[in-house]
Amino acid sequence: MTVGQTGGLATSSEDDTAIRISRLDGGLRVVTESMPRSRSVAVGAWIGVGNRDEPAELAGVSHFLEHLLFKGSSTRSAQDIAQGIDAVGGDLNAFTSKEYTAFHARVPAWELDFGLDTLLDVLVDPGFTETELDAERQVILEELAWSTDTPDDVVHGVLAESLFPGHPLGWEVLGTADTVQAIDAAQVRAFHERWYRRSNMVIAVVGPVDHDEIVARVDTALAVVGEGERPVRAAPPPEIVPEVVTPRSIEQMHLAQGWRTGGLHSPDRYALAVATQVLGGGWSSRLFQEVREKRGLSYSVFASVGSFADSGMMSVYAATAPERLTELRTVIDAQLHDLATNGPGQRELDVARGGFEGATVLGLEDTGSRMARLATNVLFRDRVVGVDEYLDAVREVTAADVQRVLAEVLDGALAVSIVGPG
Repeated sequence: MTVGQTGGLATSSEDDTAIRISRLDGGLRVVTESMPRSRSVAVGAWIGVGNRDEPAELAGVSHFLEHLLFKGSSTRSAQDIAQGIDAVGGDLNAFTSKEYTAFHARVPAWELDFGLDTLLDVLVDPGFTETELDAERQVILEELAWSTDTPDDVVHGVLAESLFPGHPLGWEVLGTADTVQAIDAAQVRAFHERWYRRSNMVIAVVGPVDHDEIVARVDTALAVVGEGERPVRAAPPPEIVPEVVTPRSIEQMHLAQGWRTGGLHSPDRYALAVATQVLGGGWSSRLFQEVREKRGLSYSVFASVGSFADSGMMSVYAATAPERLTELRTVIDAQLHDLATNGPGQRELDVARGGFEGATVLGLEDTGSRMARLATNVLFRDRVVGVDEYLDAVREVTAADVQRVLAEVLDGALAVSIVGPG
């Protein structure tokens, strides 16, 4: 059954047995964190397949399947699941990303059996019908329509397409109206059959739990699931689309600028995260202070980073009145240039690093956040990066590191997406 175990350190105040990982036959990985005093338990299943792994004609099938798994199994109806979760005051949800699909639940600790059994049941034995598929199709089409009507969603979607043209990393996770209309039950079931396999799964549980008991239960529940395969992914080509303007009959001009970056395993990932925080990660960031507080150019302005297995992107977003778009772009460009040329001041650097440290520690108060962190780490790194290890890496980022990594990013090609009145 178990072919290997490792321990991990959660925080400096916890011993190295709090987090344990077991690697089972077929490549299935189970990770737990023992929190004996917790009154809640979080369970999650991270599946290593997302919309970048879909053929073009099935764009959106990962997200479609995510919706359908909560329609029940051969032994539990959707209503049984909904009533069961409501009856214990818990929550059950899922989401689809570019490279994985996640299913998670949080319930009172004494309801562990219900939470874990329900999650594993729908993963192994989805029981959706044609009628349920057609009904959910309409829900997803409404979700797509909502996204299309939301200009800040549109501007970021077009930016992703511009940074990764013709590549699945640039596709909308929801798919398109045409592909969602065309996907049938046989295709969804075939996608499940291919990718929801032991080699492609991480099961994570956090709370007052016994690791060996969880491993035994998971291994038994997933005994019928074969080893399967993991996706083989092609890196995106270097070309980008420089600028796309999308006309919309709205009041504001929405602007998103983006650059390619390194991926999840880049040695510069910590420096880039700090650079993005200094630039536009909070109320004290340069863009918030200069664009909103000093000039009143925008209500919402921020910078962000998206990281994938083999690539990534950094972006800046803001929205303003049409007649002020030129000024907005000038101000943003000036802040980018100054930070890339001169680096941050010491106080800026301290605030950014301290923000990461505080947010990380605060996130550890919640079993759900801990569970998600463990699952994502094991799925992409096959180990858990200790909190202290992570914080030490952030603390080691210097002003020179921030200046260098931002200068290197900005030296690459720029993609611009604008949505607003023509």
